[in-house]
Amino acid sequence: MIQRLGEGKFRCVVPFAIRFLLMNKSVLKHSRRTTICLAALVALSLSAKAPAQTLARPGWVGSGMTARIWFKHAVLYRIDTRTFAQSSKEPEGSVGTLKGIAERLDYIHDLGVDAILLEDLAPSTGATGTSPIEPALGTVDDFDELSLQASRRSLRILLTVSHPDPALARYWLTRGVAGFYIPGDPSAPAVATIRKLLPSFVGQRVLLTDADLSGTATKASANELQFDSTLLKLPTPPATNAAAELRNALEADQALLRTGSPAMATDAQGLPHSVNRFAPVGSERAAAKMIAAVLLLNRSAPVIYAGQELGVPSASGSAAMIPWGQAPVAEPEPAEEAAAPKPTPPPAAPQTPFVPSERYIPYVAPVKPTKPAKPAPPDPATAAGQQIDPNSVLSFYRQLIQLHHGKNSVRDGDDVLLNYDSANALVWGRKTANPSLVNPPLVVVCNLSAKPLSLPLKTDLTNLHLRGSFLRSVLNPESQPVSMDLNPIVLPPFGVYIGELRY
Repeated sequence: MIQRLGEGKFRCVVPFAIRFLLMNKSVLKHSRRTTICLAALVALSLSAKAPAQTLARPGWVGSGMTARIWFKHAVLYRIDTRTFAQSSKEPEGSVGTLKGIAERLDYIHDLGVDAILLEDLAPSTGATGTSPIEPALGTVDDFDELSLQASRRSLRILLTVSHPDPALARYWLTRGVAGFYIPGDPSAPAVATIRKLLPSFVGQRVLLTDADLSGTATKASANELQFDSTLLKLPTPPATNAAAELRNALEADQALLRTGSPAMATDAQGLPHSVNRFAPVGSERAAAKMIAAVLLLNRSAPVIYAGQELGVPSASGSAAMIPWGQAPVAEPEPAEEAAAPKPTPPPAAPQTPFVPSERYIPYVAPVKPTKPAKPAPPDPATAAGQQIDPNSVLSFYRQLIQLHHGKNSVRDGDDVLLNYDSANALVWGRKTANPSLVNPPLVVVCNLSAKPLSLPLKTDLTNLHLRGSFLRSVLNPESQPVSMDLNPIVLPPFGVYIGELRY
């Protein structure tokens, strides 16, 4: 019906149908099916009028389905377009493009993140033309297609804007962008104008600004995330106790809850990867999982830098293309129009057929069965290889993101940090206001040293009124025990254990 009416006519028909049903209440009383149809018409009316990114997440505010603010507990996936992915239709060796991102949206969706944060797309200095996008990265049409495909996968898109311009911000908002990250001074006049502009667009548009950790910051607006970049600089060389630095950073980050909603990241463009900063060569895989737990199991909105979920090391922070290891599934090419029929060739001259003699027996070679060649397994260092490995860093990130979204103690709980700096261990708990057997506290233990860890936790947890005698594992990063006694917790070098407190 909608296709026959067309979108414009459908928008007119829907309000009329709703008014008719509301005026004839007797119809609603005697027909449950009619009531359901009314709800469907309301939803379709809203979706017909709303931009693509407005409906990027089920239950967006304005639909009446939920009052939960999407970005308070969102996981952001930060992408440098140039180094993320080339399009399958572009020559080898070219930079990544918006089309390349669009072809990898299934991978991003399967990771479980809520939104994509794109690095600045603005043209480089001296570039000619009127497009707001660097030509090497794509066109506005490419962005619109990316936005459409992302919305179909329940993904929002945010943009980094290095030089804030309210007019340009309005332009991007009308194209469905869900918000902006504006690095630098959050009190700049242009930033203040954009901050006031966001609520005038439906769909909970969000502003991500750099956090003021001076302790004198004013309260952030309701649609604002405060980005704490402290973890990007840790550990501070020459570091002797990375656990102490991380604990202090997490405690300072929690102070941002008094003025707004914090966000944090451990990796960013141009910086040595966190696995290289926190662990020596050979321990990157274990360190990557430990860092993932730090990032995804606290009160802040985590910002994952694209490629970080693979745990690939880079001591120099070089901008190498993400090792995909496998080409994306390309969209089928449109069928070409049938060519004109070729003229029928003249019949061939008749030939005398071969007639074998009675003694003639034709030779037929035996058919040997052939086995199809097995494809070589993908490189475990690539995304393709890690997707099929249940113990890979990528698999661990996926599990943690599910935990971040689905566990009450993680989504709505408070952080309780314990001081085990002397053992170079980072330990914290997440608990709801009323812990119970249904919602038990979550305890995370990270070993930041190159030595095995043996740590008794029973007394300290009891002093914090956290009841329990053992931990029941909620993730299994490296075939660890399902349960672990509190006296002591035992971890390998750079190991992590995530468990619910049970008794």
